Amino acid sequence: MLFVSGEKPERFPKALAAGADLVCIDLEDAVHPDFKHAARQQVLDFARAHRGAPLAVRLNQLRGPEGLRDLLALAESGAVLDWLLLPKVEHPDDLSLVHAVAGHAFHQLMPLIETPLGLQHAPVMAAMARTDAPKLAGLMLGGADLSVELGCAFSWDGLLHARGALVAAARRTGLQVWDVPHLDLTDLDGLRDETRRVAALGFTCKSAIHPTQVAPIHEAFLPPQADVAWAQAMLEAEAAHHTGAFIFQGKMVDPPVLAKARRVLRMAGAAS
Repeated sequence: MLFVSGEKPERFPKALAAGADLVCIDLEDAVHPDFKHAARQQVLDFARAHRGAPLAVRLNQLRGPEGLRDLLALAESGAVLDWLLLPKVEHPDDLSLVHAVAGHAFHQLMPLIETPLGLQHAPVMAAMARTDAPKLAGLMLGGADLSVELGCAFSWDGLLHARGALVAAARRTGLQVWDVPHLDLTDLDGLRDETRRVAALGFTCKSAIHPTQVAPIHEAFLPPQADVAWAQAMLEAEAAHHTGAFIFQGKMVDPPVLAKARRVLRMAGAAS
């Protein structure tokens, strides 16, 4: 997912042409407080007229005046977003409120977990996908803000616990889990390494803040060809055996191993 500033409408088409799977126009951190009103209007006007590639919008924090203005404006805009992103979500009731006020204006909802309280409530939020928040489709790590709140380094080691906790919460109810952007635009090797690591943890998306990051992210999500060949051969062996468990390349294969093989092939198809 590629972020683009809501202050820069001339960049919206460029972002949509950059090859990302999803573009998110940001009304929160990327917009100066003095320009919130103007950005809100131009973003919703663009979203209402947009057709084609998937589009998301990140609102301002819901428990604040700008976020409430964003939500009401979206509800009345006539736009229908593919994804709605909510920053700094801490309370499960906020997800119900968004559905009640503007559920007609988006297809899928993604809250950003950016505080210790939000991380604590993440399992409860994820469970709401089965009840009061049926459009909830995942949880996203807001690592920069969370690292400040936790007093930890904005680094792999500093956020490893939070990443693991978020994956566990999201996967419990089958939701997607998205990762924070890599902020160093000059460090594409570091971006690839971090993306491979979050994919290994179970993350399904890495966000980006510049078009040059899109191709390295796609590359990093692509499983190694050796893993793809292993998965294909194992599933072919399964079809030949017709048993609950069997031996493949000298090792016992049971349903969890087969599930891993199917996930490798899904990731290979998605990344390519």
